[in-house]
Amino acid sequence: AGAPPSAPAGDGRHALEVEGRRVEFAIASMGNPHAVIDVDDVAHAPVGSVGPALQQSPAFPRSVNVGFLQVVDPAHVRLRVFERGVGETLACGTGACAAVAVGRKAGRLAGDVEVALPGGVLRIRWPGPGEPLWMSGPAEVAFRGQVEL
Repeated sequence: AGAPPSAPAGDGRHALEVEGRRVEFAIASMGNPHAVIDVDDVAHAPVGSVGPALQQSPAFPRSVNVGFLQVVDPAHVRLRVFERGVGETLACGTGACAAVAVGRKAGRLAGDVEVALPGGVLRIRWPGPGEPLWMSGPAEVAFRGQVEL
């Protein structure tokens, strides 16, 4: 499993040296691993550099999805996700759920949050620990094709 990233006691935040700077994040699992980084503006977040660098860290021997979270207000966030094995994606349902869970546990988000991703908007509802987390939003066809075997 490898050693976990360093963590200040008690607040659930972790930190690693990435790309020559200290990157702080929270970890969440939605059946797959997520590191959620708070940013001031997702449009200018270092998704293309910090995302792959964090994924390649020895702290994550099986890699990790990296979410860049901008809290607009307690009911609205913006999110970009660099998914393991894929790169930046237009939308990530488990990333949206992880980001809201992290923000909710930190007391920064409401129980019903609109998550704006580059590919569209998801709504995440989570009353809190011990309760189910619900996601709703549109589904779109991104690609059609055929493969001859």
